[in-house]
Amino acid sequence: MSSPEQLIAEAEKKCKKVGGLASFFGSSQQSRYEEAGDLYVQAANLYKLQKRNTQAGQTFEKAAESQKLAESPDEAANTLVEAFKCYKTEVPIEAARCLEQAIEMFVRKGQFRRSANFKADLGELYENELNDIPKAIQSYEDASEWYKGDSASALGNKFALKAADLYCDNTVQEYAKAAVVYERVAKESLNNNLAKWSLKEYFLKAILCRLADNNDYASGNALLQRFTQWDPTFESTREYEFASKLVEAVRNGSPDDIANSAKEFDKFSRLDAFKIRILNKIKTSVVEAPEQLDEDFT
Repeated sequence: MSSPEQLIAEAEKKCKKVGGLASFFGSSQQSRYEEAGDLYVQAANLYKLQKRNTQAGQTFEKAAESQKLAESPDEAANTLVEAFKCYKTEVPIEAARCLEQAIEMFVRKGQFRRSANFKADLGELYENELNDIPKAIQSYEDASEWYKGDSASALGNKFALKAADLYCDNTVQEYAKAAVVYERVAKESLNNNLAKWSLKEYFLKAILCRLADNNDYASGNALLQRFTQWDPTFESTREYEFASKLVEAVRNGSPDDIANSAKEFDKFSRLDAFKIRILNKIKTSVVEAPEQLDEDFT
């Protein structure tokens, strides 16, 4: 059995252009590139078996280049996805680069559903491995748009919400943009029996984001009224009561009332880290307060 290095050396020979009688009697250059691509793929798979993932990724990239030269762009795109998988755990920045290239090639072919799947993967890579929040947001938004274009509204909303959550990250803090997304998804979910149970969550997040956006209690209050019109049952929920108290506390410039309302709500509905972070933003924006909201509100 050949080693990956031997296969790579053979592939490199195939990639060298031949001329004269050798080119006349031998195989075409395109077929030589095809053969080189196959050899690179074999070598890359051997590297994978040896758990040499970075070398596997590099070799899959060489295979993709040969496949492009052989005028097989679809095959090259799939091979770049293989490179992404190899790089993902060891060199995530290279994984992202390869997947971006593959997605671009899939989009050119009009494969938007597949592109959306990989854009979602790319968003998770940027968010969790590379900590590049702006690129994660863009990836999730692209995935959302492409899913919706393929009539997959539930998936579209899922990734729109992931982007909205990241708009609230401490490094971004674009709360108004997040609020718009939560409101839009809520509106689209009104007649969806599966999604309607999440309405009060979307409503609350939208209002929190408006309050975090420069103490905009007027917009927060307008959302309260709008949401009760959309869903009259919202007015009887703890989320409505909590949001109403927060709007009033911001209007009155009272950080203590914000903290007390949060503690009271947390007794019945546990506040997650996301909401705690936004509540602290609201609280410290109203008046510079030395203490932060405790996670357990005790």
